[in-house]
Amino acid sequence: MSKVIVLLDVDGVLLAMGQQPENTLKVGKMVYDANLPAWLQKLSQIAEIYWCSSWQDQSEQFAHDLGFSSAGYIGFSDLKRTKNYFWGKLEAIEHFMIEHQNQSFVLIDDNANSWLIEESSLLTDLQKNGRLLVIKPFAYTGISEDEMNKVTNYVDHINKSQ
Repeated sequence: MSKVIVLLDVDGVLLAMGQQPENTLKVGKMVYDANLPAWLQKLSQIAEIYWCSSWQDQSEQFAHDLGFSSAGYIGFSDLKRTKNYFWGKLEAIEHFMIEHQNQSFVLIDDNANSWLIEESSLLTDLQKNGRLLVIKPFAYTGISEDEMNKVTNYVDHINKSQ
């Protein structure tokens, strides 16, 4: 098995939608938590990070600005939806996970509410089997240090068990 796959959103996760982080890092017009670059750099060494954001075509600029390598992004605009999920990203996430079956995943998205995800039997089964960790940061503040640690610990655990 290869590395854990992290599906990473931008708005509400890397970019807080409300208050600015206490320790800020300004890159161009964007303001990030100053802890993000080191965490993402470490994470990109132990996991594959794919962008799961509407910023699709600009996502590599975020990776460049934050100093890590991403594995690409999930394309939402090309997908012909066949399911009537309330959360628009969910069907594209399912397709991606099916293409990468036998992998473990981390989904980091401020819209990853349990009631949205439970529409998908695939994601529900992956969670029950310990192959999916869902992190739902509070959009107002973005991803917290505690949530970053949960992701790192999960990835380390999965990597050690392989």
